[in-house]
Amino acid sequence: MTADGHLFVVNGRLEALSADAVVIPTDADFRVEQWWRAAAGLEPGTPWSQVEPAGWGHGAALPARTSRRATKNRPEVWFLDTIATTPEGVGDAARRAVAAIVEHSGDRIRAAAETAGRDLPLVALPIIGTGYGGHRLRRGQVISALLATLHDSARELGVDVALVASNRADYSALQHRRRMLARPTGLAADVIARAQALGTHAARGDLALFFGAGVSIAAGLPSWGRLLTELVAKLELDDDVRERMEDLGPLEQAELIQVALADRSARAKSDTQKALGDRVSRIIRAASARPSLSHALLAGMRVRQAATTNYDRLYEQAVTAAGGPTDGRPAVIDRLPWDRASTERPWLLKMHGDVEHPDSIVLSRSSFVHYDNRWKPVGSLVQSLMMTKHLLVVGASMTDDNLLRFAYEVAGLRASITTHDPAAPEIGTVLHLADDAAFSRLWKGRFDVVVPTLDADQRDAAPTPDPTESDDARRLREAAERRRAARALTVMLDVVAMHAEREAPHLLDARYVDERSKEAAPLVAELRRLAKSARAIGADDAWTQLADSLDQFGAGSTDR
Repeated sequence: MTADGHLFVVNGRLEALSADAVVIPTDADFRVEQWWRAAAGLEPGTPWSQVEPAGWGHGAALPARTSRRATKNRPEVWFLDTIATTPEGVGDAARRAVAAIVEHSGDRIRAAAETAGRDLPLVALPIIGTGYGGHRLRRGQVISALLATLHDSARELGVDVALVASNRADYSALQHRRRMLARPTGLAADVIARAQALGTHAARGDLALFFGAGVSIAAGLPSWGRLLTELVAKLELDDDVRERMEDLGPLEQAELIQVALADRSARAKSDTQKALGDRVSRIIRAASARPSLSHALLAGMRVRQAATTNYDRLYEQAVTAAGGPTDGRPAVIDRLPWDRASTERPWLLKMHGDVEHPDSIVLSRSSFVHYDNRWKPVGSLVQSLMMTKHLLVVGASMTDDNLLRFAYEVAGLRASITTHDPAAPEIGTVLHLADDAAFSRLWKGRFDVVVPTLDADQRDAAPTPDPTESDDARRLREAAERRRAARALTVMLDVVAMHAEREAPHLLDARYVDERSKEAAPLVAELRRLAKSARAIGADDAWTQLADSLDQFGAGSTDR
């Protein structure tokens, strides 16, 4: 039995999201705008006619002529004639696209999803019909139609759908509307309540993020174990060394790889660490990954402070794709410790180094032992997040030696100097994939451990263990269970992101004129006029601040 699909809402761009299929809007004459070239994977100079599907015409929803998933980590590309006379017709066109993808490519995208570690295929499409589709000034009605049809399509067809909003006003309108509609998410009631609470933390600016390899594995990057396996394979070590590796822990394996590099090249210790970092960097770059759905959902929360043990730059790409405070401008994120943090920009602390700085990569036992000699200020910054914010931990196994030490030191300090409810978490929330009573007990009083679980109907669709199953069948079932747990976590992040969005840049946006009630329309017009007048005064910075404040609600937007 196939699980119900889920409709995700993402602030970003199609080309900055790992998906199994993407939908690009066009018309019956196959006129495609140039800004979709990156999403379609077109090389410079390649004309659109080269990928025009055979039999293209009115109402078509067809795959690109050359789309065969030949490129690693790249989705199938589909085109859709989005021209419709009504907003409801736009919603029907979106439904038609998803249904066509499932009918034509269902087996292929399900296999691709399984390879990528996704429980269900992910189909991504933009806010269609609001550009040259003719409904620019009926955006509210189009968004309502898309939410309704895609929610139903995802559940009926058993695929996940990501509705990708490239500007902040559309994203805000989508999230506000979703909260009002309160449609089923497939999550258990207590998990939804936890997600709402985390979203409230984010909306208040009280949330910081810590994420680990689990977020990037979903994008196609190797786990720590697979990274070490690839390093060993590329080194061509002796058989006896390879056999010995299997008996060592991950840090010791990395240390042995580093020693082997030193023996082979007679390099100085510092040069050997850089050589190891260079090899790690090459493996990560070769993956050609796009940000995962989790990256995109975390980026949409607009959390200003985050830390990670990951070396890649996928979260930064997702933040950039989500855009800055002004539509059309990419967001800028500071990358610590290399950049100086700004009060105007979010920042990400790369706790174990960065792929573009190979000498900074922390992987081996010796680099962990000597961490404080070089990275002590980094550890202090992680601990400051633990002291001042509610820390949401995603995709981390909580076995990292440095993170464990930081958390225990913070929890120990606070326990020694404060008297408060002992049941209250000291540091934050860990989203954990497995229902592990020992793990929860281990972190009690330090972290609130939440296991995203599905509601009863969704759980009934999960495979059940068979006492007579073979080892191969057991491994397949356990892999399916891991994918299912990872998907439940992603759905929970979607609910967190929905409740984290409290800005309302669509409220005074000229493109949302159809959203105005008779009572609100005159007020919107007056506030837009006042914003323009305040900015025109210009002699006093206070008037500019007033105009800027109104612009945060869309007062400065045009109807384009």
